Amino acid sequence: MKGLISFLGSFALNLLLNIWGGLIAAVLLVLHFKLGLLIWCFWTVLGCWLAGICARTLFLHWVASQPDVPEKPKVNKNPYSQKGYERIDSKR
Repeated sequence: MKGLISFLGSFALNLLLNIWGGLIAAVLLVLHFKLGLLIWCFWTVLGCWLAGICARTLFLHWVASQPDVPEKPKVNKNPYSQKGYERIDSKR
């Protein structure tokens, strides 16, 4: 339940921050009532805007839910590698 409330809050904030898609849909709705523009233009723009915001919010919630713990160092099992590099004797 906490995750759903968090998602809805983020979704509402994203809608406010990305209001331009909604404004375009509102203009198309006004044009529908004033000039007789087809209503499916309004619904298409509104649906694409809401779907894009929803997809972005879902992606950001998924990224935020990933753990921050770095991976544990793995044991080097390569027989040809050395633990440390030996210095070349330059005083020959």
